[in-house]
Amino acid sequence: MANSALTPVQFWRLVEEGAAVEGPPWLESLGEAARADARFDLATARAALAGPPPPSAEWEHVRELLALRTTLREGRGDTLPSLLARCEQLLGLPLDRATRCRVLHTNGVLQVRMDLHAQAEVTLCSALELAEDDARVRLWILDSLGQCYQGQASWTEARRLLREVMRQKHKAGDRVGMAISAGNLALLELGLGAAQAADEAVGRALAEVAGHVPAMTRMRLETLRVQARLGTPEAGPAARTLETTLDALGAGTHHLKAYAALALARALPAEATRWLDIAEQNFTSAADLAHLQYWRLQLCTPPGESCDEQVKTLQALCAAAPPDSEAALMAHLALAGAPLPRTQVQHHLASAYRCALRGNHPLWMERVDTACERLDPEGFRWRLLERYTGRGDAELLRTTKEDATFIFADLVGFTARSQSLSPEETMETVRSLFELTVPLLVRYRARPLQYLGDGLLAICQGDGHAARGLAFSRMLVARSLRASAVRKALGEDWGLMLRAGVASGTAVLGIIGSHHKLDFQAIGRSVNLSARLQGQAEPGEVVASRRCAEAAGVSVSGLAWEYAALKGFPEPEPFVRFSISPSERPGEAR
Repeated sequence: MANSALTPVQFWRLVEEGAAVEGPPWLESLGEAARADARFDLATARAALAGPPPPSAEWEHVRELLALRTTLREGRGDTLPSLLARCEQLLGLPLDRATRCRVLHTNGVLQVRMDLHAQAEVTLCSALELAEDDARVRLWILDSLGQCYQGQASWTEARRLLREVMRQKHKAGDRVGMAISAGNLALLELGLGAAQAADEAVGRALAEVAGHVPAMTRMRLETLRVQARLGTPEAGPAARTLETTLDALGAGTHHLKAYAALALARALPAEATRWLDIAEQNFTSAADLAHLQYWRLQLCTPPGESCDEQVKTLQALCAAAPPDSEAALMAHLALAGAPLPRTQVQHHLASAYRCALRGNHPLWMERVDTACERLDPEGFRWRLLERYTGRGDAELLRTTKEDATFIFADLVGFTARSQSLSPEETMETVRSLFELTVPLLVRYRARPLQYLGDGLLAICQGDGHAARGLAFSRMLVARSLRASAVRKALGEDWGLMLRAGVASGTAVLGIIGSHHKLDFQAIGRSVNLSARLQGQAEPGEVVASRRCAEAAGVSVSGLAWEYAALKGFPEPEPFVRFSISPSERPGEAR
């Protein structure tokens, strides 16, 4: 398109469709950089970005974004903090709508790569708002949101999102996009222990995109196929195919090459040392290196041989890795099985257990259960009890009366919706809803007391319980609003919008029931009040009791106290109403 008056909106649509951009040398250089970046030809992209400088700030912003993307594609974990800072600096400048949308998407991808999933979700939903009718970029943003959901243990919502994105990308003829979404779906299935489903997702993608995607993208799919086939006769042939693709990529380091080499080490144990050395050359983050050391310990230590030095190395890397990463979990399990004092074994089992709980990760929990049952059977019994009751043994054995904050939330319009859904769709909706709560329960130290169909009754105890309970309810409603926006962007009629009531006060806590079924219950005025206040909330609102709001230290200037006659309460109850924004972030609007 020969037009020196080309706008950024037109530029982005041209290059994202793979079309050439004709015009002044600086414009053609930007177009070549964008197309080269998309096909992982990073050397060409860098050369093009070194071309003539753009004539205006508007186009300089485009060039900076392309430079950020190119560096991000190089896959070095140690560059991510500086890239995030540059990206956020770019967002502080006056940008046209199309460029801002793509900068926000890049910012969200960086946050996902850095395990900042709560921030990434808000960022990516902001990008989604700007995408409007740009179907291609909207699907790329939705794909990143699928990864973000996965990182926050929202497995059901992540699976349905990635499946639909794959379908729409296939319909649009976006082969590269379909291959990337298929890889993300396969990763999710592998994380849930569904190896066959992962293999099927990869197989469909490879059949559709063979010969039409960059070699790096194809290598990622082949890596996932090897991982899905580990322990089967098909693992060896898949590994040899991957080895050929990896060799063809030639020199240069990249984290995707490291994952490929790690998969080859596991599939070809006789060659494990060689492939682990190659993986180590390509990994840069502490979490990845800890994961690598775990497999070096497992695959390269002969039976009966001392592994003290390897254990020390693993301990050091584990300490440097993020506490909730798979690397940390696997390292703790490996150390629990090492020849260490019993107290240290129990420490590592407990650390792995907490990691699996926080991640709400079925496969991780299965690994922990297997290790605990073998290495600490008595501790395993109590952990199992705690998981199914939400309470430790000491708490279960006593009845207490204490001050706490209670949160009651439910899904808007669920009764009408459930009448038109199949049983599977109804249960999937409820699972999605409650999976959204998992990272927030962890962050605000809230615990579920009961799941009531489409409703949740949760409790916050201890210091600052009112502030944490109110923050939990606000963030939960905000997440539900974002999830509803994502579903709307997929063309769905039903969202996941919540409303919530919060109340603070004294309640009795303890076990009730019979030996056939025991429940941990909370009984008291504040429990009932939270449910009644939830009934006063409109969709997307949180209603808090006066005592809760005051104890939480919330500034209510500009908000009016309301009073309502509630069933079971002799006098009208005062409360304050909060309208929640989808962009609300943790720590805001206290």
